[in-house]
Amino acid sequence: MFNLARWILTVSYVAIILVGAFLPSTNATFLIGTHTLALVVLWRQSFKVDLDDKQGNNAAGKLSYTAFYQFIWKLFFLEYLIFPIACLLV
Repeated sequence: MFNLARWILTVSYVAIILVGAFLPSTNATFLIGTHTLALVVLWRQSFKVDLDDKQGNNAAGKLSYTAFYQFIWKLFFLEYLIFPIACLLV
């Protein structure tokens, strides 16, 4: 499930990177750059998750799942800033 979620998020970011180049009402450079950076950071953070702890038995495993989950929510709310800024920079 973890890998499926990571790949769904990756496809979503790649889609906005590709579509961002063709949106006339946004600053394409800003939109593509910020989403590329977010995608790289997403993958970097995902490698920090302890996948060996399937049950969340140890504190480090549970903390890594929780931290990654919270990080995904931060990326979600970051979109509320990125897209309006990309529109204002036109």
